[in-house]
Amino acid sequence: MADSSFYGKVWYVLTDPLRPGEHLTLTAAEVKYALVWTSSKAALDFSRELSVARGMKVIPLYSWTLKDAFLTAAEKLGATHLLIDYQPGALQAAAAPISGMSELVREHEEKRKE
Repeated sequence: MADSSFYGKVWYVLTDPLRPGEHLTLTAAEVKYALVWTSSKAALDFSRELSVARGMKVIPLYSWTLKDAFLTAAEKLGATHLLIDYQPGALQAAAAPISGMSELVREHEEKRKE
């Protein structure tokens, strides 16, 4: 599960420049994940490591609006969870269910503005 500081960080995602709105997803153990990173370098390193991700662009998601749009798009692509800061060959990475995350992102943004 993601710790609470994750929601306030900038998220970085990989998108296909030839297919706007297409984000990288990964399926493992019958669960479809949308991938996010908390560092642009980690996302870029991932895109260089995995052949299917080569050529994808690293896009920062600074605001809750962008994060919410990403979560909605990920769900439309069939993802049920986020995989956070995953790198090829790693045995573990943080994962969190997408359902309910939009509300947590909004709550964190509102607290930050106070």
